[in-house]
Amino acid sequence: MRLVLIEWEDSFGCSAQWREIPDITPTPLRCRSVGWLLYDGEECKVIIPHLSANDHAHSLQQGCGDMTIPTSAVLRMVDLAETSNAASSQL
Repeated sequence: MRLVLIEWEDSFGCSAQWREIPDITPTPLRCRSVGWLLYDGEECKVIIPHLSANDHAHSLQQGCGDMTIPTSAVLRMVDLAETSNAASSQL
């Protein structure tokens, strides 16, 4: 699986009170998500930010926090490089 950053556009709003129409401005929300790309389809992308090791003798690999993003909402997708254990242990 590839580690990716996906920048995507989402709905924003749902005000809690009545507002005058001229005061309402269209403002889509730009979001960023990082995870392992499980599925890269024409209709959607699925990323998983948390994965278990895939070499456990008594358990299949597991993921947590999976998120499905409609492809039509994706503004860009960038591959991220993994760092070595030595570099990440210094964090």
